[in-house]
Amino acid sequence: MEPLDRLDTEHKVANSTAQNAYRRLKQDGLAYAVKGRGVFVRQEPEPGKHHGPITNYLLREEIDREARAAATEFADLSDDELLEREADLDRRWVVVREEHQRLFNERRKVKREKSRRGLFLPSLHDDEAEPDVSPSEKLKTALAESKKRRQQRP
Repeated sequence: MEPLDRLDTEHKVANSTAQNAYRRLKQDGLAYAVKGRGVFVRQEPEPGKHHGPITNYLLREEIDREARAAATEFADLSDDELLEREADLDRRWVVVREEHQRLFNERRKVKREKSRRGLFLPSLHDDEAEPDVSPSEKLKTALAESKKRRQQRP
């Protein structure tokens, strides 16, 4: 495709009109952009497939690849064995999902308590000489020292 600056002058249209045209072509899946290289025409999809947004087009390609891989992987399974495998995966998924939700909730509670205690800040340095100083006090001290150093610069 032509660069935007040539398209608008060659066809005597405003730059914004050319940009809108490119945007529409990209939305319809007819063109794609490569950062630093330009905008290019997409190869025509297989016969029988319609042009859709680029994400749908790429998604369909990925689904087709996965279907071909699955057909090869599960070719030796009977229908009953395939259905049993799916049921087993569904049962395992329920357990994993529940464990994930439990861990997520527990982690959120811990983070809230850390925040409440003022422990959300990383330690500024490993200084065991001042174990009673809170993280917020260490931060204030470090900021004050930094300010002094900046003021002393010529």
